[in-house]
Amino acid sequence: MSRQRTLLWITLLLAVAFVGWKLYDNKKRLAAETELSKIIRAHVPVEVTTPAREAVSATLEADGIFLPAKEMFVISETQGRVLSVNKNKGDWFDEGELIAKIDDELLRAELEVTQANLAKLRTDRERLGRLIEGEAAPKNKAEDLDLAIQAAEAREKVLKKQIANTSIRAPMSGVMGFRIIERGSVIGPGIQIAQMTNLERLYLMVKVTERDILGVQKGQPVEVRVDILPGVALQGRVTNVGLRADNTFNYDVEIEVPNPKGNPLRGGMHAKAKFNSATRHEGLTLPRRAIAGSLQDPKVYVIVQDSLAALRPVSLGATLGDRVEVIQGLSESDQVVLTGQINLVDGARVEVVKIHLAGE
Repeated sequence: MSRQRTLLWITLLLAVAFVGWKLYDNKKRLAAETELSKIIRAHVPVEVTTPAREAVSATLEADGIFLPAKEMFVISETQGRVLSVNKNKGDWFDEGELIAKIDDELLRAELEVTQANLAKLRTDRERLGRLIEGEAAPKNKAEDLDLAIQAAEAREKVLKKQIANTSIRAPMSGVMGFRIIERGSVIGPGIQIAQMTNLERLYLMVKVTERDILGVQKGQPVEVRVDILPGVALQGRVTNVGLRADNTFNYDVEIEVPNPKGNPLRGGMHAKAKFNSATRHEGLTLPRRAIAGSLQDPKVYVIVQDSLAALRPVSLGATLGDRVEVIQGLSESDQVVLTGQINLVDGARVEVVKIHLAGE
């Protein structure tokens, strides 16, 4: 038994030693392959450029989605059985047009009783007035009749309002997005029965960073380009600027845009807003393709010691079409890699095959 246990331990030790040797050998081979890769890519061919100093206007671009400028739920203010429903969802309604009619038979019967009672009270008041003038009746009797007439008139107004509410009308002009009542159904006060949407004007809702929000003003003109309509520019106007940032330190900006009749847009479509400012200043600019990574975390490769590519973080400012403003991290004399970044790592050796002039 002791001999078998000894053999088992020896076998386990040999297995562990073999695994350790194998891992070491793999690591050594991988390191060699890495060094070989560095040798193979010893001089990566790149094209470079230098930052250009030019006049920069405070241009800001932001993506957003369209929302209807006017949208409203239709709420029932009465209760009863639906006698009729006009039109269907997707149909256009003018403001005040009848959507549905609710049964008002009992209300009209009660109104007739109230009006008959009111007529009798007014007749009695006229007779009593003549008796009071002839001193044949006390004056306090007139006060009781006056109060009864006022109560009857108030009840008449309430009934007329309730009867008017049985005709459910469109609160605004627009298209009925959906409808949840049918002829014969029973509804009550406060029940949502339909939704109206007007797309004649749209709101483009965009997010603007805290760095740019001070350059956005209410009433400012904005150029809007819709993703599904390339080449079409719409003119919008800022109608509201958020007063408080969200959890990502962005501010909501609302832009009103007329809906083009030839190419009507819909809520939820994507578009890009371009804010232009009259203020201009001088700054350093680079082609956007020189940026390695994203514009949210921008970096560039700069040539140092004649043949090494150093990855350097930069801070960006305004966007100028296919160029961006660099506000921190570069000088005019820096050589920045324009093409070939995909094959580079920090510290890689490069061979400059072409130098683009500043501003190209």
